[in-house]
Amino acid sequence: MKLPSMRESFHDARTTLLRFPLVILAAAIGTLAALILVDYEGPPAPTILFKILLAAILGIPLLGALALLAEKKEWRGSKAMGIQVIGLLFLAGYALSVPSDLTEAPADTIIQFLLIASGLHLFVASAPFTARGELNGFWHYNKTLFVRILTALLYAVVLWVGLAIALAALKNLFGLDIPGKRYFELWVLISGVFMTWFFLAGVPRELARLESLTGYPKALKVFAQYILFPLVLVYLVILYAYMGKIIIAWDWPQGWVSKLILGFSGAGIFSLLLLQPITGREENVWIRTAARWFYVILIPLVMMLFFALWRRVSEYGVTPGRYLALALGLWLAALVVYFVASKAKSIKVIPATLCIVAFVVSIGP
Repeated sequence: MKLPSMRESFHDARTTLLRFPLVILAAAIGTLAALILVDYEGPPAPTILFKILLAAILGIPLLGALALLAEKKEWRGSKAMGIQVIGLLFLAGYALSVPSDLTEAPADTIIQFLLIASGLHLFVASAPFTARGELNGFWHYNKTLFVRILTALLYAVVLWVGLAIALAALKNLFGLDIPGKRYFELWVLISGVFMTWFFLAGVPRELARLESLTGYPKALKVFAQYILFPLVLVYLVILYAYMGKIIIAWDWPQGWVSKLILGFSGAGIFSLLLLQPITGREENVWIRTAARWFYVILIPLVMMLFFALWRRVSEYGVTPGRYLALALGLWLAALVVYFVASKAKSIKVIPATLCIVAFVVSIGP
């Protein structure tokens, strides 16, 4: 494999900047706001920097998704700019809604932020492929994003560790005064600018051509087939054994089991998504069988999930965690009905509907 030269690296960085200028600008603004907040010494005080930081963090996936949507739809000029302006208006409106003193803000503010951030990342996964068909292109697009974010994270961690050791060496060998917060500020700088820029450089450029790709990474199959899927089977045995215990002892399910059911369902869905492109191959008959029966197997588990949630809510009331679990349970139930009853069985439905759920719950009661 030929390694890129410095000239090629600078060219790719420039191309990425021209392709995603607002995304990189949002990353830079958010990083600057975070650095100032970390460096601040003194009593907590209201500041506009909290508003800027949270809006900038949301701006990275939002503006990136809108840019990719415009590319896929081949929008140019005012139309492409218009959709970016809509994104900026949304970010401005959100910034105005965030309290200036985030340290004294209710926990709901952070929960809402996390839900919106999750929804926007799911929006990145589904926005460029909203049209019918192109399931293969949709899978390869998300596979590339998944691998790229893991690579960017690995590079960022290695870079931070190397530079952090260098700072420690300067402190211990030369007696330089390096406060402990400098290490965290270094991570903010690397993760905010370098990791974002590096990730964006690997986003596929010609999205329409992804539909014709046929390759499948062997390492991905090994991970999904021999690591993730066996873990799903272990959870399945545990959950069905617990359900048998409930039936025999005639005891209400514990509230904790709802987390296990949601975790099992998420891991199972994720493993099937990873294996999706090779389900049609002759040697992978077991994958087709597993995909066919997985959602049927979920039916009694979803019922047990609702029983567990009903018990906790009836005894202790509604909390944000139970409210979110109920929303995810309803989403999972709808997904089970779709994949059991529908002939289409499009994998696009999974991130798209979960994105909608995250947005609705973020503004919900």
